[in-house]
Amino acid sequence: MSEFNIVNLNNFTWMLNVAIIGSVFAVFSLIYNDYYIYYGLITAGYGVFAHVVFKLIENKIDEKNKWGWLSAASNIIITIIWILVLVKIY
Repeated sequence: MSEFNIVNLNNFTWMLNVAIIGSVFAVFSLIYNDYYIYYGLITAGYGVFAHVVFKLIENKIDEKNKWGWLSAASNIIITIIWILVLVKIY
């Protein structure tokens, strides 16, 4: 059955999955209320930005050395900023 999949979401990071879900939410929010499109677009932007930061840190820093925590810390900071922006829009 896996050979029939157009896109295998298991190959993506969780940040890109969040970006895809945010994009789909933005498209379907046009049906219900145009105001909610901002939540979807900001979520999609968050997913892409977090993925880029994660990959840059992952390529530069090996998890075995003492700077491996930097990836998790940057992810937490980006997520907090994302939540604060969504609350501010609300």
